[in-house]
Amino acid sequence: MKTAFEKTLAACVAAAVLVAAPAVAADKKKETADNLVTVYVMAHGGKEMAKDINASHAAMEAQGWRFADLEIHTENGDTEGAWITYTK
Repeated sequence: MKTAFEKTLAACVAAAVLVAAPAVAADKKKETADNLVTVYVMAHGGKEMAKDINASHAAMEAQGWRFADLEIHTENGDTEGAWITYTK
């Protein structure tokens, strides 16, 4: 048997999900191949890779692109580089 607190908590969570889901869906712009681009930054070491990623962000931002995602590329435990996705 659920207590009154558990019932109230479950109702609040359900209400939050029902209210938030349409707002999140409406706020997201549909991403297509026309407004996405992914670039690859090779790793030359920790600090050099960070500098290269920052330079990539600055160059893409100057062209009107916004950062969307970053995935680190590793092989056999070694960092090889990073794929960076930008959107317009």
